[in-house]
Amino acid sequence: MALSSTNLNDHLYSTNLSLGDLFNNHTFAHDPSGLVPIIDSWAPQLQNSGIAVLDTVAGELNQLKSYIQAGDRVGTSTLLQRLGEQSSKAASNTHEVAGNHLHNGLGDQLRHLGQLLIMASGNLKVS
Repeated sequence: MALSSTNLNDHLYSTNLSLGDLFNNHTFAHDPSGLVPIIDSWAPQLQNSGIAVLDTVAGELNQLKSYIQAGDRVGTSTLLQRLGEQSSKAASNTHEVAGNHLHNGLGDQLRHLGQLLIMASGNLKVS
């Protein structure tokens, strides 16, 4: 699937809902493997985008998956923190409106994603 503003926004919205549910599940801090299907839904799209920065993110997602599967909580937490910070930084420069959601700007979706990833990183550190 080609990344357009609308389908990117829709996928981000859906991902944010899934991440919110996953991170609010009290087992996440003990078993972050629920992230793997979400990573698997993003990595192929980003790898095939033809955009260098998205290829980099895809590589980081694949590394995150490796950390999770190896049980490397420190690596997982550190990479979630970095991805959250990168998402938040990208949000500050993104003002495109797309989709039919309550907060329908891509920047809003990226900002929410950043917050969720940073929260997840913190949850792994304290457990």
